[in-house]
Amino acid sequence: MHDFALLKCALMTACVFLSSSNSTLGFEDLDNSDEWIIEEVVDLGELLLPWSPDSVNRTSIVLNSSGMPHIAFQDIGTGEIRYAYRNATGKWQTETVVNAEMKGVYAVLALDSNDRPVICYRNVRMRELSCAFSEASGWRYEVVDDTPDAGAYVSLALDNLDRPHLAYYINHGDLRYAWLDGMTWNITTLRDRTAGEVLSLSLDLDSKYDPHIALVSSSPERGLWYYRWNETKWDKEIVGSLVRGYHLYSMALNNSDLPHMAFLDSSERVPRYAYNDGTYWFVRSIDVEAEARHGSFFLDSNQNPHVAYEERGQSDIRYAYMDGGLWNKETVDGEGLVGLLPSVTADSNGIPSLSYIDLTNLTLKYATKKEEIEADIDIDPDTLNLKSRGKWITCYIELLAGYDPRNINASTILLNDVLKPELNPKYGFVVLESSYIMDHDEDGILERMIKFDRSEVQELLSPGDSVSIRVTGQLFDGTKFEGTDKIRVINPPQLFSWKYREENPRISREVDFLFPEVLHESTPYFHPNPLCFR
Repeated sequence: MHDFALLKCALMTACVFLSSSNSTLGFEDLDNSDEWIIEEVVDLGELLLPWSPDSVNRTSIVLNSSGMPHIAFQDIGTGEIRYAYRNATGKWQTETVVNAEMKGVYAVLALDSNDRPVICYRNVRMRELSCAFSEASGWRYEVVDDTPDAGAYVSLALDNLDRPHLAYYINHGDLRYAWLDGMTWNITTLRDRTAGEVLSLSLDLDSKYDPHIALVSSSPERGLWYYRWNETKWDKEIVGSLVRGYHLYSMALNNSDLPHMAFLDSSERVPRYAYNDGTYWFVRSIDVEAEARHGSFFLDSNQNPHVAYEERGQSDIRYAYMDGGLWNKETVDGEGLVGLLPSVTADSNGIPSLSYIDLTNLTLKYATKKEEIEADIDIDPDTLNLKSRGKWITCYIELLAGYDPRNINASTILLNDVLKPELNPKYGFVVLESSYIMDHDEDGILERMIKFDRSEVQELLSPGDSVSIRVTGQLFDGTKFEGTDKIRVINPPQLFSWKYREENPRISREVDFLFPEVLHESTPYFHPNPLCFR
């Protein structure tokens, strides 16, 4: 009975799969590489030979709570596991997590609720699965499973208590699931080698923090499979089984705990997207013209899928996203042999970030989409006296929801496209976050405070009751922002006071009058006898 039900499920899935495998739900192919900001994060060591860009090597990118990128990767030159992140000043910093003597593969990254990294990997020298936790004193290491060759394709997720959950494979052995409960790793086996070799896998946690696992298996249980824990046992179902092979990019659950995933159809080298609507599986082609290889999948907070993949025929990296039911794909970077081992994520506004290897230049690269957002600008004072001799004009920049003012790159800011803010580190308001990040208007939203030289601002402005001041700049990830405030600018007449004596030395008089802003030849004015002035 079980075999018949499984066969029925496979046939129903196959019908959906075959009827839609060449459908793209609408498709647009664009070369938008000029719309991406691409950075070289770090140089890699000399390439170790022989080397193959398989899934043993990978990059893994995650954004922290401020939208800053963090990347775990294997240095393809040294074999080290390294960790790179953009710090509060916008600069990239790198740390070695696993040294060249130990070597590591299958590195995967997650950030806990305090933005501290957790990196899991297979220790090559010890042939065991380990996790590294970043702490104030440095990296702390724990062995998860010391079974020889444990940790293949390891996938990582953290629950609400920051406890790591792992799915992984033991070469020519078991598929296992592990999670940390306090100080103890709990490990269960989902299937053994008699079901077939696991060729790739991915893990996610549902709203109850129960695990869901997608995997690709060889014969006898050949195909793309989906496992879920129902609080008492593991349920499984097949997603697709009729093509010659798959490589799973990754799987994620939507807000209804339903699975979405992207994978490579190895028979046609076509990246595909699969999802379950609660009853059936649906499979759609992402790029029917691609000769794809490795890739990555991410489901953003608005339930929109993002896919990054290497296009082997053109040796470039491509990015695809679904917008309104339509797949759009773009070339991100095509300069040289690029796009190896990509990883993709997106921020709360759906703006993608990618990490990948540039094999031509032996560098780890980071790419994000250019974007321009509106900012709320507040200039202080509201009324500017051009005769004032004050030192500063203060500006408060408030960004849209989902953007952190700490990520503003102050060196890119311009007032009216001309004037830069004060950046001298001798001033506390330049270097101390507590002095430049604040809620000035007390609306519960933080702002970035900057100051401009008052005399330089006054030279740019003319009197008026509603004078526009435009402020532009960029975040550290290249996102542009712009905002405008209106203030009153006045230029009152100058008050002069002249004191003089009349011819009678005992009489002294003082004359006060306003000097006109512009003095014409016809302007009448009083001129006391200059001989009487002291």
